Amino acid sequence: MQENAVTGRLVVPGARDATDVIHADLRGRILSGDVSAGAELSQARIAKDHRVSRGPVREAFRLLQREGLIEVEVNQRARVTDLSVDEVEHLYAMRVSNETLALGLSVPRFSAADLDELDRLVDAVATAEAQGFDAWEDQHHRFHMRLVAHVGERMLRSMTQWAEHTGRYRKIYVSRDGSGRTLGAREHAELARLCRERDAGAASMLLARHLSRAGLALIASMDPAHEPALLRAAIRQALAAAERTNP
Repeated sequence: MQENAVTGRLVVPGARDATDVIHADLRGRILSGDVSAGAELSQARIAKDHRVSRGPVREAFRLLQREGLIEVEVNQRARVTDLSVDEVEHLYAMRVSNETLALGLSVPRFSAADLDELDRLVDAVATAEAQGFDAWEDQHHRFHMRLVAHVGERMLRSMTQWAEHTGRYRKIYVSRDGSGRTLGAREHAELARLCRERDAGAASMLLARHLSRAGLALIASMDPAHEPALLRAAIRQALAAAERTNP
């Protein structure tokens, strides 16, 4: 066995789960920014590092390409996809549209344990602030996914992926000084309160505004001249749907 120098993970040569190990390793490093946008990935080098044949590496590349994290050329040399303001806009448009819908469906289904976990995560997000961006992002992601926990496995997988991809951008473009997080923390607490009160309409409206502000701020930091027409349309649609639920 060999310990991966980056992740500390033990890789077993020829193991059937080699593809999963390599995929998880590369995916985590790309999303965290450890492997930067535009970086080249060599099948031969990765296979050598993990002490496996190129077959598991090719399959891992295929999974990463399907997710949009890498681009694979004819010679099988791959590169990490560039950061794009258009992608950010699409990601947040999908998040606004789908997470507000999912929250509205989840609120009536929350158990007492779900509501207690939301309250715990509100505190965890606030506490993680002092531990650095990565710790904050981890708890923040957990909170948002808990809000939509009862929407169904397939949709939850998609929303998890979109949220993880926006995290890749936030790590690079969002200020590390905590600006904007104070309001965000208050909204997290308010979202948890509205969920406990079973006010699906008000919770959905607040989540639409919460996500919209984050998306628009991120787009402005990347390209102030970009007009996010798609995201603004998604915001209007989500707010209109929430208002019909809670006029």
